[in-house]
Amino acid sequence: MSDPKGRSELENRLRRAGEYRRREPFDLLTMGECSFGIDLSNDVMSEYEERELEDIAGHVNEAGGILVEYSGVGCVRRLLEVVLPQLDGLLDTNHGELVPYPEVLSRFKSEPNWDWSVPSSQ
Repeated sequence: MSDPKGRSELENRLRRAGEYRRREPFDLLTMGECSFGIDLSNDVMSEYEERELEDIAGHVNEAGGILVEYSGVGCVRRLLEVVLPQLDGLLDTNHGELVPYPEVLSRFKSEPNWDWSVPSSQ
């Protein structure tokens, strides 16, 4: 999720990250051996409850979302390392965390095996 300017830049970066084809219901991005379903419609924002939207608004003004379907964290990690640098926004891991983009990238560096789909043992 990003503000309108960041979201627009993120869309552009996604379209340039590999072979991008418009399809229904999701566009298809292929990057090496990895494939992603991309939904640029912003419909994903309707899936959040009011209190979640309030929390998001505390971090991102006028948040707009892009949905990325992926088969594994390894693939989406490579994609995010290409498209997130110098952008502000939040990554919803779909596992209970909203992580600021800069923190996502720093965690990739400090925790090479970070997989947000695996609960941490804290």
